[in-house]
Amino acid sequence: MLSEARREQILAIAQSLVRIPSLAGEEGAVIEQTAHWMRELGYDDLYLDECGNLVGVLRGSHGATVIYDSHVDTVAAGDLSAWRYDPFGGTVADGKLYGRGACDMKGSLAAALAALAYAKHDGVLRGTALVSASVGEEVIEGLAFSHVLKAHPPDLVVICESTALRLVTAGRGRAEITLTTHGKSAHASTPQLGVNALKHMARLVEALDALVPPEHARLGKGILEPTEIISAPYPSVSVLPYECRVRYDRRVLLGETAESVLEPIQAVIAALSAADPTFRAEAHVDLGAFTCYTGLTLYGKKFQAAWQTDAEHPFVRAAQAALRNAGQAAEIGHYNFCTNGSYAASIGLPVIGYGAGLETTAHIADEYVALDQLFGAAEGYYALATAFGR
Repeated sequence: MLSEARREQILAIAQSLVRIPSLAGEEGAVIEQTAHWMRELGYDDLYLDECGNLVGVLRGSHGATVIYDSHVDTVAAGDLSAWRYDPFGGTVADGKLYGRGACDMKGSLAAALAALAYAKHDGVLRGTALVSASVGEEVIEGLAFSHVLKAHPPDLVVICESTALRLVTAGRGRAEITLTTHGKSAHASTPQLGVNALKHMARLVEALDALVPPEHARLGKGILEPTEIISAPYPSVSVLPYECRVRYDRRVLLGETAESVLEPIQAVIAALSAADPTFRAEAHVDLGAFTCYTGLTLYGKKFQAAWQTDAEHPFVRAAQAALRNAGQAAEIGHYNFCTNGSYAASIGLPVIGYGAGLETTAHIADEYVALDQLFGAAEGYYALATAFGR
């Protein structure tokens, strides 16, 4: 399936995508480049929606309609001095392709783009394959992708996030939670006349650190980690803060809801308030907004549920058989991070994950995807293209 010429083309596609910066809300150029490759590879149809998501269609013989989704937005490159290689250079060294988005997740997009087209060219594509290059996932998972699913209802969703070529059948969800403490401003030389909201927040953070996180036998712990803090007024000179806000990242387990993840936090707040009448705080799951590069603004709650597809589901068994026939182990795994799959599963669609690279190389300096993973994923997508009947 993968001749040397095809390997060279897959790498060229991946390099061309990595070389284009594409922060969330700034994906237009990389979407144009993806559309170029879809036309070059002979896709039957291309659709661009109001969010700027691009969907390429490949029609094969009778079978299932399958969406292969890769988001094209990335996080920022961050501290450039921490990179050995230009984050937008598309450098190949030591058997790896380096650059922001190489792992998360332009490498897998390149592999899927090409391999599914090769399957159609070779006459082995079963059903209809839709390659989704979606936007805004790094801001709110599933929010923009929901428009793809509404316009192109599939039988199955394949999330192309990194799995190290394992077959993923479950994933943790995610919640963004904001905690706010309220105080009373006073001059810093007379703190007894005020209530320091920053000190109260420090107590709250310390108390939350002592919580024992819930744990799922497969998905692990429901991690709760602070990621951002700001006090008001800010900047402050000789003034006690009257308010302090902390944002938490909470990894969501199966069966948890937006309400249930708040309950232990609210219990801690209640206990601190009972012990100190000046302690006032609240917690809520954030509402988020994302402005697409097309100008459309989307709004949504920053809560995505955990998901799981039954290991005995016909699509899971078919995927595993196809990957094993292609010489891969097809070990069953799960995502530790949250993906667009959370939304797809929440509306009742079967979801699996399969992609190149390691979860742990996403969002780091010198992000990379190993070339054997890149080409292995292409072989896997080619195999999956033959797998799904109705």
